[in-house]
Amino acid sequence: MNKTKGLDFIKRYTMILVLIVVTAFFAWRTGGAILLPMNVSSLISQNAYVFILATGMLLCILTGGNIDLSVGSVVCFVGAIGAVLMVNMKMNMWLAILIMFAIGTLIGAFQGFWIAYVRIPPFIVTLAGMLAFRGLS
Repeated sequence: MNKTKGLDFIKRYTMILVLIVVTAFFAWRTGGAILLPMNVSSLISQNAYVFILATGMLLCILTGGNIDLSVGSVVCFVGAIGAVLMVNMKMNMWLAILIMFAIGTLIGAFQGFWIAYVRIPPFIVTLAGMLAFRGLS
């Protein structure tokens, strides 16, 4: 009985244990610099967009049990459009952001239409979106 409890603990908390081991290893190799507040703050601020995308993905999973495979490709595509608008067309940053937001919303509504009204499985729609928008980027 005791052996199965230990095995169950390891199965349940494997990722947390690995995170602790990796953090301890890099804390040892960097002399503790990885755990400095400035470094942790930089890591969080440099990955803020990932947190926003993960929050949106969480809502997709919680509301319908589905995942959106095209999130990264749509962000890449909208970012490329924003870069073209600001650099090549010399557009105001705030106007470019509004256009990027509108395009991202339209892409989401377009994919949502195929999922909700045409009843194509979300996996297929978002996989096609991932390929299309990565290619367009």
